[in-house]
Amino acid sequence: MSQEPFAGRAAVLIEDHLAANAAIADTAVWQQAAEDCVMMRIQSLRLIGGLPHHKAPLAEDVRIRRLKDLLRLWANGCTCAVDEDLFADLLNRKRS
Repeated sequence: MSQEPFAGRAAVLIEDHLAANAAIADTAVWQQAAEDCVMMRIQSLRLIGGLPHHKAPLAEDVRIRRLKDLLRLWANGCTCAVDEDLFADLLNRKRS
């Protein structure tokens, strides 16, 4: 069994699916899977001082680009990478 953190494994699966099906990058299904992956990672992090909820919402195209960038980092082993603006956007949208 792999010792890779869950976020890294999930990101690899999402990235592999993206590479195999480039058209899916803009679908709601891909975006929901990516957001779920990020939300699970947020829940597993031990953050000192909490997460920023006061940040401005991201535009959809910016959110998708940042999701792709963050998942690519996680899939390549940088599982400690954090995008505070993306985290805040997801948390605020999930709260409402």
